[in-house]
Amino acid sequence: MPKVFNSLAADAAIAGCLSPTGDELPRLLQQWQGPRPLMVCSGGTTSRCAAAQRWTLDLRSTFQTLDLQADHKTIRIGAGHSMGSVLDCLAGSGLTIATGLSRLPGMGFLLSGGVGPISRREGLAMDQLLEIRGVWGNGEPFALQRPCSETNQPFDLRWRALCGAAAFLAVVTDVTIKTLPLKPLWIRRNLIEASALPEWFAEAEAWSEQRSLQWHWGPDDKIQMLEVSQEPQPAAERIDGLHQLPPLVESPRPEQTIDSQRLHGEVFALLGPAAAQQWQKLLPDLQRLMRQRPHPGCSLAAQQIGGAIAKVPVETTSFVHRDAIWKPWITAAWPVGDALTRQISLDWAQQLRGLLQSVCPGVHLAQLHDHLPCHEQELEQAFGPLLMPLRSLKARLDPNGNLPSL
Repeated sequence: MPKVFNSLAADAAIAGCLSPTGDELPRLLQQWQGPRPLMVCSGGTTSRCAAAQRWTLDLRSTFQTLDLQADHKTIRIGAGHSMGSVLDCLAGSGLTIATGLSRLPGMGFLLSGGVGPISRREGLAMDQLLEIRGVWGNGEPFALQRPCSETNQPFDLRWRALCGAAAFLAVVTDVTIKTLPLKPLWIRRNLIEASALPEWFAEAEAWSEQRSLQWHWGPDDKIQMLEVSQEPQPAAERIDGLHQLPPLVESPRPEQTIDSQRLHGEVFALLGPAAAQQWQKLLPDLQRLMRQRPHPGCSLAAQQIGGAIAKVPVETTSFVHRDAIWKPWITAAWPVGDALTRQISLDWAQQLRGLLQSVCPGVHLAQLHDHLPCHEQELEQAFGPLLMPLRSLKARLDPNGNLPSL
């Protein structure tokens, strides 16, 4: 299999790799008799783009469409492209899309939500989708257009499911998404003591939709902050757009290397409303757990959302936590081959998740954990009452379980 960014996936003893064309994919899914579920690789950043004893559908070489329409209002993106390649293509025409903190993710970023530093103003990336094309798990091709929100007709459940739960139902090969005018951003970094975090929460929760806060709590009791604004800010650095956004952490990703150690890791993302006072109450226990992290690669980070995200009706997508203001994510990391530290790190991540439950009751399924004990709980916290309709849809569209379990 060609190289993937995620080290856990890269090191997996996979059964094999397939790169079907658009014409071959329906037949492959219809006739699949190999191990299930199949893994799907677009950007190669998640731990489940490849797995031991499983086949991977690698979309990177065969779905390379990148077609900016003549009116420059939309772009068609193939599943083989990273968000960085899309941003670079659009920047040359003075355009952009609402991507996230990293240039590396692929189609999964758009379909799982698309949370980023300008989401408070522009909304989720998935809210800009106009058409989704691909093949259901049963091998049936589809091309769905976004339902018209100005009618009183209920949203097509298939569309709603693809926007947030596509990984369980279909192999998406390309999408059409609205473009945005490329505008400058102003960024400002700070390094703060962990004790000051609730104050920053309170301040950021009062900001306009033009600004967002991102932070990362790494190996010490210091937290790296990154403010991103769509309007000028004092002592801020101006950049031309998201294609020039610096990394949140000015060091190698935790699941890659620390002190020349190759690491594996899992990432768990949560969602919660404005809760600065509650974070203040949790801070002593939070600091205790962060000081007890089993490996320096274990971390806690978050980004601020809300704003325009809450203005989209909840019934239009599977992203049901439209009231969310914060998206924290927990990284559990361990040295390659160290089964004991792996289990201790995963247990630590679940302790941290349990502590944050009161302020972040929702889950953002930016990465799948169908191989871990927490999978069922994550599904319930991600989709709530929508989970049963999604399961009924999966029984119809992926009856053989070619794709991950829902």
